[in-house]
Amino acid sequence: MQRIVAFLILTLFSASIVAQDRNAVVLISIDGFMPDYFERTETPNFDLFIEEGVLADYLIPVFPTLTFTNHYTIVTGRYPENHGILSNTMYDPEWDATFSLGNREELVKGRWYEGEPLWVTAEKQGVRTASMFWVGSEAEIDGMRPTRWTPYDGRIPHEQRIDSVITWLTLEDDTRPDFITLYFSRIDSEGHRHGPDSDQVTRAIADMDKDLGYLLSELERVGLRETTNLIIVSDHGMAAPSEDKVIILDEIIDLDDVRVIGWGPVSMIRPEENKRDAVYGALKAEEDSYRVYYREELPEEFRIGNHRRTPDIIMVADLPWTITSRSMFERRGVLSGHHGWDHREPEMRTIFLAAGPDFETGKRVGPFELVHIYEMICYILNLEPAENDGSLREVKHMINK
Repeated sequence: MQRIVAFLILTLFSASIVAQDRNAVVLISIDGFMPDYFERTETPNFDLFIEEGVLADYLIPVFPTLTFTNHYTIVTGRYPENHGILSNTMYDPEWDATFSLGNREELVKGRWYEGEPLWVTAEKQGVRTASMFWVGSEAEIDGMRPTRWTPYDGRIPHEQRIDSVITWLTLEDDTRPDFITLYFSRIDSEGHRHGPDSDQVTRAIADMDKDLGYLLSELERVGLRETTNLIIVSDHGMAAPSEDKVIILDEIIDLDDVRVIGWGPVSMIRPEENKRDAVYGALKAEEDSYRVYYREELPEEFRIGNHRRTPDIIMVADLPWTITSRSMFERRGVLSGHHGWDHREPEMRTIFLAAGPDFETGKRVGPFELVHIYEMICYILNLEPAENDGSLREVKHMINK
């Protein structure tokens, strides 16, 4: 009996030591932030942050270079064909259902989100989590959500989002989170509206630098600067399409023969029954400023081919060309800035910088794939990772733990 009691005490003591040794991680996404944006204007807070931590030359996103696909890869460590979020707009033939940014009813259903996001991995192992926005955080995945989460509302000011994170980090009960996500979209929005080289984007970069300064000063004020790891990423880059470089799809094929799922740099096309080869043949015959693939001949690097939501035919425009229809082009033209192209294009590169007690100081590293971030965070938080496509070996040299 004495041995059992001693064992239980030792176990509880060891668990307490592990918990005390775990430093919180705040994962921050600045949507659409490109690596060269640091050179666009004065960014004193980013500069200081980089001096204190780790900066990658750039981060390699997954294909397609879209918001939902890459954000969900970051938190699951899985390629799109293994987590199911193949695009911002998808059709599932088994359910006869469409997932899109405008279809909120489907957007919050956990059935779309495969793989295990970080907050589920953590919650299963007794580590509390919170989300100030992230793809999938509003859905019940594997029966779970973060302990605290907020429905997405782009109108919430950046300072208010940061204040929520600080409030969560200073909780003194067992709901205090050790993993938090935080998301900002303004730079992406300005890039779409005005183009990546616009003055509006430059002002948004400067404002984002001030937001980072506010976060750092608040962490300092509450005494958590030295015990909090901050990881800053983006999901994709941005390029400037041209109205002189558009692919008018209905001038190549009959749109009555297909269901087009998504326009822009990438279009996923579901031909009507018995139209597959005819549609592909017509697109192949005009292939010039785009590439067309049967699903089974997609480049392996795209990692989207092995999922039922991937349609029979995929078109990928050459950067900076855009796929549209005649009526859509006459109504809307093209966006001033866009993304979604091949993830290997330099304009689609993203950022990675991190600082905190578990990261090296003043370290510059080469590019790596964002699929490895899940393993990195699991290691820092002493979590057993779920099945994923990442590798701790690819990122462990940045960690001093």
